[in-house]
Amino acid sequence: MALATQEMVSRPVPYDMAAEEAVLGSLLLDRDAIIKIAPFLRPEDFYREAHGWIYAAVLDLYARREPPDTVTLSAELERSGRLQNIGGLSYLVGLVNRTPTSVHVEYYAHIVERTSVLRRLISAGGEIAALGYSEEQEVSQVLDKAESLLYAVSQRTTTQEFASIEQVLNEYYDRIESIQNNPGAVVGVPTGYHDLDEVTGGFQPSDLLILAARPGVGKCLPGHTLIDDPSTGERVTLKAYFERNLEMVMGISDVGEVRPTHISHWIDSGVKPTYKVRTQLGREVDVTGHHPFLTVNGWVSLHDLKVGDYIAVPRRLPVFGKDESLSPERVRLLAYLIAEGCLTHTSPQFTNADPVIVEDLKRCVRQEFPSCAVRLQVDSLIDYRITCPYTPGSRRGVANPLTVWLRELGIWGKSAHTKSFPACVWQWSASLLAEFIRTLMSCDGSIYPDSRGNPRIEFSVASQRLAEDVYHAFVRFGIVARLYRKGAKCWRVQVTEGASVRRYQEAIGWIGEKAGRFPDLPGRSLSESNGNIGHPPQEAWALVGEARKAGNLSMIELARQAGETVGYGKYAGYNAHTNRSVPRSRLARYGEVLNDNNLRLIASADLFWDPITHIEYAGEQQVYDLTVPDGSNFIAQDVCVHNTSLALGIAHNAAMKGKHIGIFSLEMGREQLVQRLLAVETGVDSQRLRLGYLTDDDWVHVSDAIGRLASMPIYIDDSAGLTISELRSKARRLKAEVGVDMLVIDYLQLMQGSFRRDGNRVQEVSEISRNIKLMARELNIPVLALAQLSRAVENRTKHTPMLSDLRESGSLEQDADVVMFIHREEMYDEDTEKKGIAEVHISKHRNGPLAVVPLRFWHQTTKFTDLEVYRTEPI
Repeated sequence: MALATQEMVSRPVPYDMAAEEAVLGSLLLDRDAIIKIAPFLRPEDFYREAHGWIYAAVLDLYARREPPDTVTLSAELERSGRLQNIGGLSYLVGLVNRTPTSVHVEYYAHIVERTSVLRRLISAGGEIAALGYSEEQEVSQVLDKAESLLYAVSQRTTTQEFASIEQVLNEYYDRIESIQNNPGAVVGVPTGYHDLDEVTGGFQPSDLLILAARPGVGKCLPGHTLIDDPSTGERVTLKAYFERNLEMVMGISDVGEVRPTHISHWIDSGVKPTYKVRTQLGREVDVTGHHPFLTVNGWVSLHDLKVGDYIAVPRRLPVFGKDESLSPERVRLLAYLIAEGCLTHTSPQFTNADPVIVEDLKRCVRQEFPSCAVRLQVDSLIDYRITCPYTPGSRRGVANPLTVWLRELGIWGKSAHTKSFPACVWQWSASLLAEFIRTLMSCDGSIYPDSRGNPRIEFSVASQRLAEDVYHAFVRFGIVARLYRKGAKCWRVQVTEGASVRRYQEAIGWIGEKAGRFPDLPGRSLSESNGNIGHPPQEAWALVGEARKAGNLSMIELARQAGETVGYGKYAGYNAHTNRSVPRSRLARYGEVLNDNNLRLIASADLFWDPITHIEYAGEQQVYDLTVPDGSNFIAQDVCVHNTSLALGIAHNAAMKGKHIGIFSLEMGREQLVQRLLAVETGVDSQRLRLGYLTDDDWVHVSDAIGRLASMPIYIDDSAGLTISELRSKARRLKAEVGVDMLVIDYLQLMQGSFRRDGNRVQEVSEISRNIKLMARELNIPVLALAQLSRAVENRTKHTPMLSDLRESGSLEQDADVVMFIHREEMYDEDTEKKGIAEVHISKHRNGPLAVVPLRFWHQTTKFTDLEVYRTEPI
């Protein structure tokens, strides 16, 4: 290897002096020869510097429409002071004499071009070798620089070249002349929307265009994720939601209220890497890496969260069914047998020493299953068997009706380690569910004083699923508890917060001896600080400060208006408060005084601020998504979770015009993108396309559309977690292989930088946007990057987006040549006259006017079309 390298270094660089002379001689022999080679041959392609000067002079003459011969050329070189340096007039005459014919000028020029490329490749190789020996830079940066050097060679570009204003004006003149000859023509990549093309002239080469809107689609969760159906109370997996097209889900409003909301789309997002997130309370959910969680600073992607960060979880989830078909006695009987029954023998058994509980069990059996009897087992004072004794005249071999019922519920044969709630429990009314929990807790739960004498409630069982079911039932009643593993065979649900203990006593209660404990609790004062009560984290103080400054209020004045006792010694420092959590009730008062919805959200009584304790890889899983227009979020497994059509429409329209389009989809899989393109192309409802509910006519349209789409020059990359270096590498290859005319990135905030800067996401997004702009210039094509807007849009009275609403970085506005916002008034005003209308607000246009472009939006197919009736004046 070393010998080969040494040999290469000692060899002369490639050049062909005879070819260079033949090119220059041909130009002097034939005035029109320059027309054939000017598009690809450059002065710097010549090995001999003097030959480059001669060729540059010929190009100058050609630009001035003067014929290049020995007389005019020598005069041009004399004006630049280079005639004597190239050998004088005699050298020019010699070039003519040594050239047999100008017919082969292109052939000679390509030889010169080829040797020039080889020389640049050798030079780039040397620079790449130097990069390889450098240990100071990140590997990703080294690879990106090396690839950029090679791409510059393949595209014959250089960053060290100056262009005279005369050259630029000549190029621009050609463009103006073309536009003049074709007035109204789209000179860039056409969007397919008449008014948008009229304003922009199509998307222009080297431009970075930002298309931003509030998120309309959620991030992905695995199919096993449990969601509560507010219509029935049923706990349904996300996969079942997808398959059954359930219409409602629980979500969070702009001010933090937990309430039902509608679903507009159900999306199969394919198989993706997932991560398990667990909080201090024991809330646990699997999500994809880009899945956002609600923090005091808004919805933040999991990639930007770490252990110790606080996320919002619902303090209560008031979802109950309406089923009251069972009697309270049968409900209690079921709970008794799940809690302390043995369900694996020939007949049910029950073990308990509390006489009140035992007597109640017997009463329930007599009422609900009169053919059964509860008998104390031999040599035991607490073990009972529930059998169906034979009586004279009855038929032998009849199954125990209680066993039959338990088998129908799916719990017969379950061991202590595998017990769980039957599915029907979640559809019961609040009163029956409370009866069920009261019975379970009276058997396997306890209430006792802690070290300070405050009441503490615990439930301990061997079954993880049973503990999780009790834990979730507490959430439905607004009882904050902690779920954790106590030992190898013990799972515990613990309630320590004073308000939750009181809530349990009022809403659920006890049976038997435990009902008599803490008789003074109703009138007893329970400290709010008893246990973890989920106050907003200390970061919320900074938001108070921002809102206070916006309202021009001092801390003392804010406290006074919030009804607090004000003392200068208490509030003058103010910073003393910022190192601890913010009392929720105080933050709520501040939110009202400042009329700040963000503070109202953070201080909501429906939310509990819970620190993350674990983030771990959970493998690749089939994931799904729900689109929730109202609030763009929903609650899954007791955690608040968050949830491209115009860009696809533009890509589709441009491809129909023969433009080559590359799509980098970081949010949706390639099949989902194709599904949306099919809906756009066919006009068939995207929901019916997804589920396969197609008529014969639909099949004809789909088959025809597949044929048309298959021929379109659209290229899709759906790699998750794409870094900016990987994006640039793939974009260069796509440009070299197919000559791509435009790139679409969906969406920018899901991309990762080459490296993280101390966890500063703003700096990372700045790096990403800057590099995308540089990529657009390097490839000389428009790049359309999708972005998300902050929640500030929804918190204002007027919901029209502004440049300041771009999330995470002001550099997005700075780097972009065009910034466009999608605004649909009907998302905020049900009575608006603009139903079905989407406005594209062009809020930044570096080389053109600002405007509002109205489009028609079709919900069923998520398609945008031109709108001829409605118009808005430019802003």
